[in-house]
Amino acid sequence: MNRPYLFILNPNSGTSIGRNITTVREKIHAFAKKHGTTAKILFTEERAHATTLVTEHLPLDNWKAVVAVGGDGTVNEIAQPLVGSDTPIGILPLGSGNGLARHLGLPLTLDAALKRLFEGTVSTIDSAELNGIPFFCTAGMGFDAYVGHLFSQQKSRGLGTYVNVSFRAYWSYKPQQFRLNGTDTRAFSLSFANAGQFGNNAWIAPQANLQDGLLDICTVKPFPQWYGTTLAYGLFTRQLKKSRFIEYQRAETAIVETDKPPMIHYDGEPLQLDTNRIEVKIKPGSLHVIV
Repeated sequence: MNRPYLFILNPNSGTSIGRNITTVREKIHAFAKKHGTTAKILFTEERAHATTLVTEHLPLDNWKAVVAVGGDGTVNEIAQPLVGSDTPIGILPLGSGNGLARHLGLPLTLDAALKRLFEGTVSTIDSAELNGIPFFCTAGMGFDAYVGHLFSQQKSRGLGTYVNVSFRAYWSYKPQQFRLNGTDTRAFSLSFANAGQFGNNAWIAPQANLQDGLLDICTVKPFPQWYGTTLAYGLFTRQLKKSRFIEYQRAETAIVETDKPPMIHYDGEPLQLDTNRIEVKIKPGSLHVIV
């Protein structure tokens, strides 16, 4: 018998997983049996519960992998205690955006994702931190954090809801003042990309590399309303590039100062900070992942 897998399933992720728990559970056990191993499946009950479950169960067996069943928020919670460990994370991308899974080229259907999980190889990628909060895909402030906050309050998930929330927010949102590494800048959004996209194939940093030991910092400057269509097109066609409204830089660390504590997001999860000083840094080669 091969080493067992630990699955952590978020029943509130995505658009349909909550209605298909039985199917997901049955397919996990069927694939595990087919590959000569077993699967232990645990369910989250609230925010941050996945981190607790991994921390409690990681020492209890010699797990082949700990598998996140859900979206980027679930991946984040499960990956946190795996940073710096020898145990890889696996991903069954059944969430709303699936940014990290899409960047890694993982299949988005359940059967194909399970096949890749049990037959894939282990790769090592970077992770990052914002004021000590781990993130693996993207983090930032400004418009993206504002939309993340509004999106978290919606009853329905998925791309349609995200686009609708973003469109409504776009017309009322005002750019903010930041000091990035000592330089004052007014920005529509400020993003720190370990992976290249927010999710749903919205590529904020198309050149981002999960293994280069650097963060791609994207500053979107204030722009006329007509440019919003061009910006959206670039995001969703993976063609966003440096322009008079968009700046890119790469760094291992960054310091952001604001006039008042900002709303931020980390892997799509919104959080109101209680400090106006933000430190972001990369942690090279710190997470193993099955791809």
